Amino acid sequence: LKSGQQIPVRIMSSVSSDQRMQSLPMAIVDANITDSNGNILISRGTNVVLNTERVRRKGVGKAGYIQIDCLTTPAVDGQTIYLMGGIGACGRDREALAIGLGVGAGIVAFPFGLFCLCIKGEEAYIPGNSVISGVVIDDNYTIKL
Repeated sequence: LKSGQQIPVRIMSSVSSDQRMQSLPMAIVDANITDSNGNILISRGTNVVLNTERVRRKGVGKAGYIQIDCLTTPAVDGQTIYLMGGIGACGRDREALAIGLGVGAGIVAFPFGLFCLCIKGEEAYIPGNSVISGVVIDDNYTIKL
């Protein structure tokens, strides 16, 4: 396996920035990775270890955010293959709306207008069954068949 070789990774379940008790997403290698002779080096369906960062949407129009990074996957000989790449998603920001309504309505209908500052941005969402196409192998590896 050569550094920079692409590996398609599929996220099996949907991921949202707003779900509090959400389990960690699971991902697999989406296609067999072979050498020039057709020998399988990483099998399709092999689990990929992920690192997931979620930021929930907040008041004053702050949007939610998700970042999923692919870390490792095992080769057919059990060797750990380090990966680089991932996927991110960000909800729509509503900060201008929340501040505009909060200040404008706050002046007219003080203090009730200030509740407009509680408007939240949208949540971030990555649908299940999404393929992450930009994942690459981090180093050169020799796989024993």
